[in-house]
Amino acid sequence: MTLRLLCRRSITLQRAAVTPGADGSQVQVWNNLVTGVPASIFKVRGRRRPEAFQESTSVDTVIMTPADIGAKLDDRIFDGVWYYRVQWVMNLGDRDQAWGIYALWLDPQNGA
Repeated sequence: MTLRLLCRRSITLQRAAVTPGADGSQVQVWNNLVTGVPASIFKVRGRRRPEAFQESTSVDTVIMTPADIGAKLDDRIFDGVWYYRVQWVMNLGDRDQAWGIYALWLDPQNGA
């Protein structure tokens, strides 16, 4: 079975860019790099964390995709409702057809 069959959501990969604002100040804008990527999103719960998680990195969400979408540290994933900040990406080893994006859910009240 392919991961694509399990992907019931669609995500957008966004990357920040700094541009000059109207008043000359620096403004951060998010550009869409890849849209419409099939994905499955899982929340990590409990005290035990899988061994793949790095102790120094805070992660509460795993986003699985059937292809490497080029996500990098501090990129943003948007699923149509929530934003997630990318912490790291891992090839899950299924002939390059399963990728895990380990991310941190961004609280909308604290800004995305």
